[in-house]
Amino acid sequence: MKTFSLLIAVIVSAMVLNSCVLPFTPPEVSSASRFLVVDGFLNTGSKDSSRITLTYSQVVSNKNTFAAELKAQVIVEGDKGSTFTFTEIGKGLYRLAPRAFNEAENYRIRIKTAAKKEYLSDFVAVKNTPPIDSITYKVADDKGSVQIKVNTHDPLNKTRFYRWKFEETWEYHMPLISLFEIKNNNIIDRLENINTCWKTETPSTILLGSTIKLSQDLIRDAPVTTIPVASNKLLIKYSILVKQFGLTQEGFEYWGALAKTTETTGSLFDSQPSQITGNIKCTTDSQELVFGFFSAGVPQEKRVFIPPGLGQYTFCQPIDTVSRADAIKFQYFLLTQYFPEGSSVAQYIIGDPGCADCRTKGGTITRPSFW
Repeated sequence: MKTFSLLIAVIVSAMVLNSCVLPFTPPEVSSASRFLVVDGFLNTGSKDSSRITLTYSQVVSNKNTFAAELKAQVIVEGDKGSTFTFTEIGKGLYRLAPRAFNEAENYRIRIKTAAKKEYLSDFVAVKNTPPIDSITYKVADDKGSVQIKVNTHDPLNKTRFYRWKFEETWEYHMPLISLFEIKNNNIIDRLENINTCWKTETPSTILLGSTIKLSQDLIRDAPVTTIPVASNKLLIKYSILVKQFGLTQEGFEYWGALAKTTETTGSLFDSQPSQITGNIKCTTDSQELVFGFFSAGVPQEKRVFIPPGLGQYTFCQPIDTVSRADAIKFQYFLLTQYFPEGSSVAQYIIGDPGCADCRTKGGTITRPSFW
């Protein structure tokens, strides 16, 4: 009887637990409110421009691109009276051309939107960044991936907090070659080489490192990214540009909290979401949330190339052979031509653009200047 009673209790408990599992959509996720997101920093070096991007948050269910803040006024102010005005480039991007800054001066950003709202950051000190010592890579034992790491140090032991971003570019070739194209109902020689492309991506992964608990300000083999060989990024030629930023402790804590919220949350044991706003406030409405952290400094960067030969070539076959008239009529994608035996009239071999036009894979046929 005791066993039977225990079984009944377990069944009832399971039914109660199942009946309590209800969809939950917190108001912070489903709210239609938009909050300004400020991304960028003041580059106080004399070689590179500063860039600030202004966009708006959106609900999780919205799969559209983020809305940009257009026609805003973006100004950087120094605590010794200097001011610098950014120029709008488009799509929420604002740029300040390279110039000389007083590194002894503290700076803040002031943003005035087209809707007459004003946002102001705290004053921040200029944070210098030590150079990157080296970027190394290691092929996995199973040859299935390559891990890239960064090394750096500050001999003055003043940096302590680091952030990295990276931009990867790779060359790729298509399995088929297109020598002809149709323009204005005529078949002409293709003048552009659409067999070879270069593709660049800038992942948004938040990469941080700290030496605060170490006796030396020394970073060794900090992981940057892992490239699956199956991606074929390493097949022809691959390059990675790593950018290094020295952070204040407040900036490090902001980016660390943001990383936990956006990248690790997914199970009961992950860090749970929290409200992360940064050092920018809305002066026209103290209750309005603003996301972003304004900082100033001179970043360091280093580019390396990884030798080719890791990956596998894809294989494609032509689709069919058609006459000149049919090629023009149906606007086929042309590969090459041939003359049947005993005929002076050319036939055209057609194929799938996805097998011959590298632009269909998101790349560009323009060779990068650093290649």
